[in-house]
Amino acid sequence: GILVLYYTNQNENNNIDNPSSSSSPWIYQGINLLQIWQRVGLPISLAYFVTDSYFYCLPRKDVLIFVHHCIMCFCHYPVSDPAGAILAGAGDIEWVTWISIVGYTSEVSTAMMNYRWYLINTLEENWIGFGIVNLVVVASWGGRVILFTYLLVVEIFPRRIDYVEQGQVFTYGMMVFGHAGIGLLSLHWCLVMCRGGLKSLFVFKKKKAPKVLNPEQGFSFADEVAGKSDDDDDDADTATNGKKRRLSITPLKVIEEEAEAYKDGTIFSEGQMQKRPSPSKKKQ
Repeated sequence: GILVLYYTNQNENNNIDNPSSSSSPWIYQGINLLQIWQRVGLPISLAYFVTDSYFYCLPRKDVLIFVHHCIMCFCHYPVSDPAGAILAGAGDIEWVTWISIVGYTSEVSTAMMNYRWYLINTLEENWIGFGIVNLVVVASWGGRVILFTYLLVVEIFPRRIDYVEQGQVFTYGMMVFGHAGIGLLSLHWCLVMCRGGLKSLFVFKKKKAPKVLNPEQGFSFADEVAGKSDDDDDDADTATNGKKRRLSITPLKVIEEEAEAYKDGTIFSEGQMQKRPSPSKKKQ
């Protein structure tokens, strides 16, 4: 939304009869769009990355997503403060804020990934819309690779001298590392989605209903990107281990899993309830 208003203002300023007009495209009807991004957009986003790292990445040991979140936090948090933005942009606050906002447009693919996850867990049979959604997701991952390549080659590399003159070589290195890192991660996830071939992209395969009270079960970003089913996991475990792994279930884990199952509705699924000893039997 901020970018739309920015370019709208820019076009209007270019069409003004008075060429000496110095109206900033970052000011929309008296509202400073830079401050909206610095004081609202970035703080909310960075808070999400920290929260997701604590409640998802670390418990699930999802290293790639944790690396993604760390890169986003370290590379974007200086932009949230004018003093930090001056350093991060080698003196150009407007440019570095534009880079931050444009880089965040790549996160649009997350919305499609969420919808894809919803379809994977709710569809009962193959649906043409599933293939369309997968196609859009793959295109969005490819778009991310193109976007970050463009930002590196066209926007960041040419400003190397500015960063050297400002004594911000480390900042420049972080910008290069951050954009290259996110671009490579996007390329990796795009290849993972395409790894199963066209059939896995366009043909839906229903997953087995999740088992209640399994402390190791839950959402995995890597598995969801790959479209991995529970059948695939079972086959892999059988082939490699030859027998079931024994799981230790603590009372706290039982409560957490039952709460999640109740929220998801899987606790009411036929055949998913496991028999538990009643309190009276435990006393006996």
